[in-house]
Amino acid sequence: MSHTHRIQWFDQQVRTGRYPNSRSLAEQFEISKRQAQRDIEYMASSLCAPLQYVARERGYCYEDDSFILPYLYMTDQEKQILKYLAYRYSQYNYENGPEIRRIGHLLGRLTGQQELEREARLPLFAVNPRSLQMFELLDHAIRSRITVKLIYDGTDGELELCPIRLENHYDADHLIARPADQQAGQPRYYLLSSILQLQLTGQHFADGPAPGSRPETGRRLKPFTARLRLSAPPPDGHWHGFPARLCSGDLYEVDFLDTELFIRHLLMTDWLELTGPKWLQDKVAARCRTVLHLLNPEEPNK
Repeated sequence: MSHTHRIQWFDQQVRTGRYPNSRSLAEQFEISKRQAQRDIEYMASSLCAPLQYVARERGYCYEDDSFILPYLYMTDQEKQILKYLAYRYSQYNYENGPEIRRIGHLLGRLTGQQELEREARLPLFAVNPRSLQMFELLDHAIRSRITVKLIYDGTDGELELCPIRLENHYDADHLIARPADQQAGQPRYYLLSSILQLQLTGQHFADGPAPGSRPETGRRLKPFTARLRLSAPPPDGHWHGFPARLCSGDLYEVDFLDTELFIRHLLMTDWLELTGPKWLQDKVAARCRTVLHLLNPEEPNK
């Protein structure tokens, strides 16, 4: 149970005059009293809840009954973008660097309620579908310890790498990875903008330190959804790194942000049927017709 549900329950108990405390919160959700007290302190410090402890009732009430709990729910798409922005802010090393990195950590904790210091002006980062899609796929590969195959600008052939982590240097995102065929190969930096093609292999690698979870991060960017029939259930709720949800039988909904990158994945991977949407079917069909025409230039390109 997330702390969001615990906070909402505690808020409801306060409003109904039941004077909840850390003990009742801990018993309700089967957590420690220390964790429960941290939730209460979070409400007071981060959500600015006007909590007042009433010794006679051994519990809390609101000093101001007009207080409204901030909107705490966040969609998966908003979390994906919040993850990316927290990663960028937490690695910022220029003007007002310490303040902005602190803001990145706050975003990573999904608070978003504390006021920013006046001196710390946030830099603007462009969040486009391709960079966000690339970040999401690589982040999944890093956390799941899955090797990736990529075509890199200026390099001949395909590279198979073990992704280690993502870093930002000089306002550019880099993937730190080592060759998959070298157990102790020296990690190298790969500029994300120079990755021309990326594919998750599904092959796991186990050596090296387990990466920590990335902070979550945002601004809403709604994904597209493809409907695919697959021959086997995708592991961990992801189909080659793209979030996938079961609809019925072998039909899955697969979310993606960058159309061009997703079409490349469709052309490189196995699937049974693309049932929708119609505009995506048309784009894939047009791409296939183009390839067929290149193979048979004498045939009319209908």
